[in-house]
Amino acid sequence: MIGYVGTYTKEHGKGIYKFDLDTEAGKLTAVEEAAESPNATYLDIENDRLYAVKKGKTKAGIATFEISDLETGELRFIEDCLEEGASGCHLTLTSDQNYIVDAVYLSGEIRLYRVDERGVASERLDIFQVEGDGPHERQDNPHSHFVTETPDRRYIAAVDLGADKIVTLEIRDDKLQKVSECTVAAGSGPRHLVFDDSGTHAYIFTELSNEVIVANYHDGEFFPVETYSALPESFEGHSQGAAIRKHPNGKYIYVSNRGHDSIAAFEIIEGGKALKRLQIESTNGDWPRDFNLTPDGDYLICAHERSHNLVLFRVNDDGTIKRQEGELEVPEGVFVGFI
Repeated sequence: MIGYVGTYTKEHGKGIYKFDLDTEAGKLTAVEEAAESPNATYLDIENDRLYAVKKGKTKAGIATFEISDLETGELRFIEDCLEEGASGCHLTLTSDQNYIVDAVYLSGEIRLYRVDERGVASERLDIFQVEGDGPHERQDNPHSHFVTETPDRRYIAAVDLGADKIVTLEIRDDKLQKVSECTVAAGSGPRHLVFDDSGTHAYIFTELSNEVIVANYHDGEFFPVETYSALPESFEGHSQGAAIRKHPNGKYIYVSNRGHDSIAAFEIIEGGKALKRLQIESTNGDWPRDFNLTPDGDYLICAHERSHNLVLFRVNDDGTIKRQEGELEVPEGVFVGFI
């Protein structure tokens, strides 16, 4: 199985790496540079296209690559779409594959790009500015961190850490129009979210409070109902929530804690409206950022920004994870994804 890691390029990272996972042996077997691309910290992979956030010398935006060989994962750079502004930290391709939306942490902007008939991000169309702040020292202004299409495929949900908000947007006439917004607990700093398989519940992971917020979802609106800690009750150190992922079978979600350097596993119960924490497991590295589950759900792979290692876990039948032997070195890893 071929996977990719998106990285910072502040120290030794080159941007995009590819790795091999031997699913029969349960081993990470090889890693190599796939493409140099400045601060390609988040990727979106669809068919034979790979889209990466990119920071140029004075401009920022989206880089489009072709996966020229699906067997080996070789990448061929096609084109940049860069304009004035800060680099995005997350992006998503809409299900109709006509648009890409990215989130800008520095400014709290959500930006809309056209995807042309070649499958290339070719033009920035619009910018939506999130408004608001919060009580934490890192919430002096909006900090948009994540964007995803809602399960009904009607809206874009944008998560803003600085404003403690999830803003729902609709794409109309090549513009981003606000539909609604949901405010979560002040100072919690929402970062990423996933939906359950029914599309009626969302699980919002917070960076500042290291919690998972369960929210009901209906027609563009979010309604928070319960909160679960991703840290041990005895932990008193500093930790920041990073990523949240759902198992392909729809029964479990996982979150990564930077500082505590762990992954917490939760079972989705009561039809999606509640969670049961199953495990908090060390990631065997420093500052775990993104991680991902293989499409078959058998393995979880975690990237560490500071210790520069890629760590493999086996997913047990009960949703818990167990670390496997052998690691790969990937500098400044932030994103993990698969063909």
